[in-house]
Amino acid sequence: MRHVEDVGVSVNYAHLIGHNTVRASVMGGSDRPAGPDDMARMDAIVDEAMSEGAFGLSTGLVYAPACFADRAELTALCRTSARHGGLFATHMRSEGAQLLEAIEEVIGVAREAGLPLQISHLKTAGEGNWDKLDAAFELIERARSSGQDVTSDRYPYVASNTHLSALLPDWVHDGQPKEKIGKLQDPATRVRIQSELQAKYAPDYWGKVLISRVLNDANRFCEGLMVEQLASKRGVDPIVAMMDLLAEEKLQVEILIFMMNEENMRRILRKDYVMVGSDSGALTHKPPLGAGRPHPRNFGTFAAVLGNLARDEGLFPIAEAIRKMTSAPCQRLGIADRGELAAGMKADIVLFDPEQVLDRTTYEAPIAYPAGIQMVFVNGKAVVEDGEHTGARPGRALRKQVRK
Repeated sequence: MRHVEDVGVSVNYAHLIGHNTVRASVMGGSDRPAGPDDMARMDAIVDEAMSEGAFGLSTGLVYAPACFADRAELTALCRTSARHGGLFATHMRSEGAQLLEAIEEVIGVAREAGLPLQISHLKTAGEGNWDKLDAAFELIERARSSGQDVTSDRYPYVASNTHLSALLPDWVHDGQPKEKIGKLQDPATRVRIQSELQAKYAPDYWGKVLISRVLNDANRFCEGLMVEQLASKRGVDPIVAMMDLLAEEKLQVEILIFMMNEENMRRILRKDYVMVGSDSGALTHKPPLGAGRPHPRNFGTFAAVLGNLARDEGLFPIAEAIRKMTSAPCQRLGIADRGELAAGMKADIVLFDPEQVLDRTTYEAPIAYPAGIQMVFVNGKAVVEDGEHTGARPGRALRKQVRK
């Protein structure tokens, strides 16, 4: 947080403490339950981070090593966040086949720990799971009706963005990076991985997984190809092509997966307890932060909701779109002096033309700034003027007020 303030930043920065980072710091990449000493050390890290101003605990339960954590571990660390008035934000254990079980798990953890729950980028992943949306809504709304504080967020696209290594079986992630790469290169282990992935994913799945970024120039040609297309070029099975690429790139491969339903996406965004969140990094239009073929959400999320969905489709009024991306998130985090245009509030203001604002990105050309946004003020200073960055860095590292 001090580094952000020292170097300067053009936006405000509110931090969560990441469970994956905490567990990896204490337990490495090991696939085992946390013992009493592990829990004490993890609790101390979360407690310190919350004392320093983090707004809550976040989890990525589909990723290693967090995927090895049990419910008791999550509940204990959430109680630490709760002591400081923090929330629990979670990328759940499943967004597809085990979606409903995953929702029940995080609602139960939040209820037992006594803190607000934010379900990150709610979705139904995979065509076989699209019909689970009503049941997902029912679980969330039943919890809300009982008095539990449960909300969510969503981005306005039907492709997800993650690491190619996330598709591997959990057991492959046990250990350090060199050990994981060794498994991908070991003939016997490769047979086991291939067998498990063939059982989990239909053959046409690999035609929906787009390689968006690699690190090595030798594999730059892969960017923009589906895994199926890469396999065809190399004359191998898609799963073999996947394992080979991961080993060559030392696991550092980003992907987009086209696995969601347009109508479900709109139904989720319409819910009053669902905010707009990009689930993206802060990218630029040039490398290194603008390298590869990133997800359009990095550049287009908020313009897509304001222009494409609210204005053009009438999914909801523009005023509601604005609430979902300003006052609602600030209230969720407990930031009292931002998110609204009112006397005494911080002057964080976006000036846009409601008739012109538009997401101009595509999956083929994802690096494109939106149309119709004239000016952006952060803490009263212009950081964007006439669509151009001014170079100003008036942003702040925001800190949650610690409970006394």
